[in-house]
Amino acid sequence: MVRRFVVLAASAALSTAALAVDTLPSRPALSDLDPTLLEQAKTIVDNSRAIAADASPHDYEWVKRAGEEVRASTGERDGAADNSSHPPPHPLGDGEKTLIFVSWSMGARAIEDILVAYDGVPGVGVVFRGIPEDVPMATAVARMQRLTKVTRSTTPILLDPLAFLRHGVFAVPSIGREDGEQHQVAFATGSSSTSLLSQRVAQGKRGNLGSFGSTTEIIEPDLMAVAKSRIEQLDVGAMKQRAIARFWDKQPGFVLPTVEHSSIRPVDPSVIIPQDILGPDGRVVIKAGRMNPLDVMPFGIKLVVIDPTSSWQVDLARREVATKDGLQVIVIASHIPGSTSDVGPSGWELFNDVQDSIAAPLYLLQQDLAARYQVTAVPSVVTAEDKKFVVREISQSDAQGAIDAIR
Repeated sequence: MVRRFVVLAASAALSTAALAVDTLPSRPALSDLDPTLLEQAKTIVDNSRAIAADASPHDYEWVKRAGEEVRASTGERDGAADNSSHPPPHPLGDGEKTLIFVSWSMGARAIEDILVAYDGVPGVGVVFRGIPEDVPMATAVARMQRLTKVTRSTTPILLDPLAFLRHGVFAVPSIGREDGEQHQVAFATGSSSTSLLSQRVAQGKRGNLGSFGSTTEIIEPDLMAVAKSRIEQLDVGAMKQRAIARFWDKQPGFVLPTVEHSSIRPVDPSVIIPQDILGPDGRVVIKAGRMNPLDVMPFGIKLVVIDPTSSWQVDLARREVATKDGLQVIVIASHIPGSTSDVGPSGWELFNDVQDSIAAPLYLLQQDLAARYQVTAVPSVVTAEDKKFVVREISQSDAQGAIDAIR
């Protein structure tokens, strides 16, 4: 048990073998590129949040729901439908509700009058089918929110193309009543009067009650149809290729200077334990003070840090991999030039070429690793001897001589 806690403490303090194997940057793979695509989605979400700051929360709940419906109808969901996933609560509540369908074709004043008329009336909402063509979402939502600000009405304004579909709305104004399950109770066109609709319902009339007055066209296209069309137009393959091409632009690494003169220097791995480390029984396992983790954990690794754009350094790495000397050899690239590089191979082409050349996985240097082993130039080879790390910086002439000697 004591040995176990000593090893755990040493591992935490030093992060030697565990660091080199487990927390070294893992070899990038195509399956790791999904976060890059998600980064694009995050930008869209961030932009949407800026819009939502000025918009009614009801608006965006139903925009999101419309998007989910589009994805479901186009088979964009991954795997089987999750029965535990439910749409968000309706902003008008769970019970019976009255929807007044409008369009900007009616004019802002007519819509404002409706909002004022039903201010404070529970279960009543004003519904748009979508946003006008060639109008950005941010502008459209802000315009709807402005209606609320001008009228000071608490009547929710919804963006719900599904409601238009449920009630078969093709002209405005129209009014519909539905139960808690969103099933139609009654519907009529040419009016926004809830009292008139209530009278007909009280008389026992249900379903489509016809027209109560004049109507105008709906100028906003169906938001769901627009979203579906845009999804169908997406070139997912091209998006993935762009993400792959940009991957290394987001992985800068460190451009380190090239070694001019070979040198060997020791690095003391000792760390300071700020307080006693106790075992489960309360006994002191490791006393506070200075500790050399190499006293309890061997370092059976050889770290080879190179500039992958340098052919002679790649040759050096290949030699080190071939002459393992009983150690696990880990080759680390100081950096991989991104797609914007105009000097030689870059990105995935360079990454794959180097891996093929050294016949071993290639990793990318991280700042904490460079600092821990005091790697300040390339190429550097890090091993451990006599309870210390040994950093060998190798010049081109010395590296070439060693390679020629092997040949």
